[in-house]
Amino acid sequence: MHTPPRPPHQGIRRLRGAGILFLAASLLWAGARARRPAPLPRYQLPGRRQLGRRIPFDGARNLRDLGGYPAAGGRAVRWGALYRSDHLGRLSARDLRWLRALELAVVVDFRSSAERAESPNRLPGGHGIREIALPIFDNDAGAITGSAFKARILRGDVADIDAATMLITAYESFATTFTPVYRQFVAEVVAARGSPLLFHCTSGKDRTGFAAAILLRLLGVPEEVILADYLRSKTYSLAAHRRDLLLLRLLQGPAIGSLVRTLLGVEEGYIQAAFAAIDGAYGSFDAYARDGLGLREADIAGLRDSLLEGRPSQHWG
Repeated sequence: MHTPPRPPHQGIRRLRGAGILFLAASLLWAGARARRPAPLPRYQLPGRRQLGRRIPFDGARNLRDLGGYPAAGGRAVRWGALYRSDHLGRLSARDLRWLRALELAVVVDFRSSAERAESPNRLPGGHGIREIALPIFDNDAGAITGSAFKARILRGDVADIDAATMLITAYESFATTFTPVYRQFVAEVVAARGSPLLFHCTSGKDRTGFAAAILLRLLGVPEEVILADYLRSKTYSLAAHRRDLLLLRLLQGPAIGSLVRTLLGVEEGYIQAAFAAIDGAYGSFDAYARDGLGLREADIAGLRDSLLEGRPSQHWG
């Protein structure tokens, strides 16, 4: 017996509803799965200098080595010692082999408890990696990482949301409200004594971006280089989601598409707002390092000795 076809509008409505839910959810906190990249070149493994610093994992699209940057004393940040990343909850079997090759000693996770429960880190079996949870926005229901905010996105209730202002406010809080978290983060980096350490949040661009910026500044990396590293996240995030953003714009309209595009990106003004907040609260970055992060001069010297290569030059600070 021939079954009459379902009316076209019903199928379209169901497809549209499912597509919106999937796209919004994946874009905002998990990310749509990227196409499988080419195998990791041998020269991109730890201990080898590399031209590109992003390591093309299947399930992590913003995982980068912070090595090679010019730093204090005419030295450079060591390759294979510091990695910044988006979340590790969707790593493939191949990713796990690559992650093992990084020989990580410590993984620091800035995600909230809810984010970690939703997508726990996937690490190699028997890895021996010390996992440290340093949650940011853990109890803030109104934060851009919270379920209430995500629900608003799914409903299309965005008329009064200024994404750029929300992100600037978040960055200012990194430099003030969450100073105790970043103090502990830096203490963990000091305690690692140069052993390979990876730190991440969900997208690897905001909480992680600020962490990378203050860490590189402690190592004496020039501010223009720190800014360039920070802005790399925009390239990787938006490029990975170009097709998804187009579909979201078509399905949900330009307002949702524009909002999500802003949330997926980074801007110079965001990190500048964080450093301005540091200057406003502490007077200078040096005072922030001392009074906010609890670092003595000996701590900073030890940090540089463990994470920089090359001999210090008397012509560099």
